[in-house]
Amino acid sequence: MEARCNALIFVGILATLASLQNAEPASDLDQRNPGTATLTRLEDAFATDPGNRALARRLAETYLDLERPGLAVAVLRSGDPSIMQDPIIAHRMAQAYEATGRVLDAYATARYAQERCVSTLHQEANAVSTEATESVEPACTRSQLAVLDVHSRVLQTLVAWGVSDPLRDPRTSRAYEAQMRVATVADAEVLARLLH
Repeated sequence: MEARCNALIFVGILATLASLQNAEPASDLDQRNPGTATLTRLEDAFATDPGNRALARRLAETYLDLERPGLAVAVLRSGDPSIMQDPIIAHRMAQAYEATGRVLDAYATARYAQERCVSTLHQEANAVSTEATESVEPACTRSQLAVLDVHSRVLQTLVAWGVSDPLRDPRTSRAYEAQMRVATVADAEVLARLLH
């Protein structure tokens, strides 16, 4: 089941990459658009509660969906520094850095997101082993860790290749395709071990 979830997440990453490479330039945000009003409410709510991780994540994802990675970077940097302890928020920051051409920052942030995810998984495992009574939603899952791992390895490849504009450089899609093949082979090996 987890292998299927990972495969779906990986397909989503590839679809996102393809849409970013084929996207038309985004127009200015239309104030009459209902989505813009929702965005404004999110911005206002986050401005009054800059430590709210759920709002930070939603706002960053909205900016990334609107192809405004610079705004995603700005809003995450303006928030309380503690929000970056959330691995998925750190991942969104890495994606935003990548989309703005800041490959080294993206790689460093992706590695940080990966490390935070591993750390939270270890903390959750320790809490289960000590029979903690609190039931909280995990900050990071194994499926998310797989996605963070692929993203980190792609960025490592982009840094090694000297890619400075990931959105326009064709080597970006090659790096993602190569890492997706590696991830798929790794998933197949894990599945084979489980079945035998």
